[in-house]
Amino acid sequence: MSLGRLLVGGFCACAVSLGLGRFAYTPILPLMGIDTESAGWLAASNNLGYLIGALWASWAPSEKERHRLLNFGLALVALSLAVMALTRDSLAWNLIRLAAGIGSALVFVLGSALVVPRLVQMGRAKLSGLHFGGVGLGIALSGSAIAWVGSWAADTGAWWAAGGLCAILSATSYLCLRHLGKPQTGQVPPPTRPVPFPLPLLAASYFCAGFGYIITGTFLVVVVRATPGLEDWANWAWVVVGLAAIPSAAAWGWVAEHKGYAPALGAAHILMAAGTGLLGLSGHPAMVFLAALLYGGTFLGIAGMAVAFGRAITPDHAARTMGILTVGFSVGQIVGPVAAAQLALWGGWTPALLMAAAVILAGTPLLTLGEIRRIRLSSYRSEVPRPSADA
Repeated sequence: MSLGRLLVGGFCACAVSLGLGRFAYTPILPLMGIDTESAGWLAASNNLGYLIGALWASWAPSEKERHRLLNFGLALVALSLAVMALTRDSLAWNLIRLAAGIGSALVFVLGSALVVPRLVQMGRAKLSGLHFGGVGLGIALSGSAIAWVGSWAADTGAWWAAGGLCAILSATSYLCLRHLGKPQTGQVPPPTRPVPFPLPLLAASYFCAGFGYIITGTFLVVVVRATPGLEDWANWAWVVVGLAAIPSAAAWGWVAEHKGYAPALGAAHILMAAGTGLLGLSGHPAMVFLAALLYGGTFLGIAGMAVAFGRAITPDHAARTMGILTVGFSVGQIVGPVAAAQLALWGGWTPALLMAAAVILAGTPLLTLGEIRRIRLSSYRSEVPRPSADA
């Protein structure tokens, strides 16, 4: 398989999985005519589906089965977006969003599991950031093309547009990646020494990121539309999120490579918390777009770095670690929108967004504690005398 087809197929898969499967909902939400509490539960249903799909993906026993489930997920996401237009029933919507979450996880987890190792095998591991950048494309499309359709065809037309765009991207991904079902061949990379960082601290910080990031990701357009004078700029703020997300995984991967995973993750947590808090505190157009830039430029980088860091901590048990991190992140995503919606009903969006910022920020000291322990363990190991050859 050519490098170009691999990257295009993976890029489109990421655009389908999170960019549209999860986040097409964000600009369509204000058009749906539902209350804040119902919106929170819809987001939670989608994120519960993502947890189910991620666990399902982890059980795939072979390359062939992973590829089959990837294709199933591509079709499921496109179909679930389109059928949202066929009903106004709240229970049906929740079930459909649950299915969309399952499909999104199958595509994101298995697409990455099939594409990234082949990039490594080709000696192009650093291009994996381009693969994840597809999420940003999907977000940008949802804030531009899909939102434009919704402006004259309401939420029904927007859901049809989302399903249609998703079908095109799914078909492109399928055509580009259709040969990935064959088992990998080639040299197996040598084993790496585990990084002595406490996995529970990384998982806890990843939970904090999941809890906070999904609140902004779900309600950003609603919040901006509710800000006097910014009603017409809400979708463009979401486009800024998508454009900032496209290069973010690659950029943060470079930072982590040069500064270390824990410092890079800590910095990303601080910047995302700043963007979230700024959105809640300021209604000035420049501040809103800065908040969108900070959010879009960090959330995908945090996800990519956390997963890569987890693999570095337990290189011999990468799949198990991926499962632990995914569960923690997903629980945060499920709880976050419901908690934010309840808080918004009580005191408006400012306390909800400040809560999200505080939880995101809480991940930084957890990472700092882990880094201190890593440094101490590394120093201890370097000081332990090695047995001499004559012993």
